[in-house]
Amino acid sequence: MDRRSIKFDWNRARAFLVTAEEGSLSAAARSLGMTQPTIGRQISALEKELGVSLFERTNSGLVLTQSGTDLMAQVKVMRDAANNLSLMASGHAETVEGSVCISATEII
Repeated sequence: MDRRSIKFDWNRARAFLVTAEEGSLSAAARSLGMTQPTIGRQISALEKELGVSLFERTNSGLVLTQSGTDLMAQVKVMRDAANNLSLMASGHAETVEGSVCISATEII
């Protein structure tokens, strides 16, 4: 696969996923440590990049469109792969840190 064929920002996909899981822009912003307008801009930009509408904005909040529902499965795979990469990388850390506690009898 040609990496140049990827037409979207992966961070925006994460904003989409968290918003869909949390149910609102405000909750997603709190979860990601961002502001609600920033999350809204990221989702709008992702929709533009992909050429699809991911959410319907209703009086009661955000509802996934069919396109949004279809893309969720793939974005979850991306999230799981990113989590696995982080876990693998942390297992390969070059330094060992932490406290060591040694117990011994008086004779030693």
